Amino acid sequence: MKKLLLVLFVTVFAVTFVNAQSKMGASVQGLLSFPTGDFGDGAGTGFGATGTFIYSVSPMLDVTGSVGYIKWGTKESTPGYEVSFSDIPILVGLRYTFGKGQFLPYASAETGLHMLSSSVKGTFFGFTVDESNTETKFGISPGVGFLYKFNPKTSLDVSAKYNMIFTEGSSTTHLSVSAGVAFAL
Repeated sequence: MKKLLLVLFVTVFAVTFVNAQSKMGASVQGLLSFPTGDFGDGAGTGFGATGTFIYSVSPMLDVTGSVGYIKWGTKESTPGYEVSFSDIPILVGLRYTFGKGQFLPYASAETGLHMLSSSVKGTFFGFTVDESNTETKFGISPGVGFLYKFNPKTSLDVSAKYNMIFTEGSSTTHLSVSAGVAFAL
């Protein structure tokens, strides 16, 4: 994960210095995730962060690429057990901004890979359990949000996305609400 973030960071800044007149930006957001459907039966509220690279194709249309990390616990704790779920989404997408001015609402759609992990650790009737599972699945994330411009290069970025990860049997779904800062590069 650290290597992936380092490569993304170096790539963003290398491209920025090569093409200083480009229409690129980035957004860093903290997020809350609320599991829904079958996933919501066992997982509790999740916390995480996302970094997004933004390239403006036109004044209203952006191409995005994002990497994040989300971790959930369980709704009910079992004495002696620790259960957790996590997701590393690597997504690309489009964002369409409506209007002009200081307040800019937008709609977005992203697709990509989710590296899902789950783990169970604990002792039950003298038996020690230490199991973990990791798998990579495809998903889509439609969303809405808004930018509130503080100045021409910095904005508040608030969004909500419905994440659908296509897993065996049914989709793993969650609603994420995030807020952070977007800035021009």
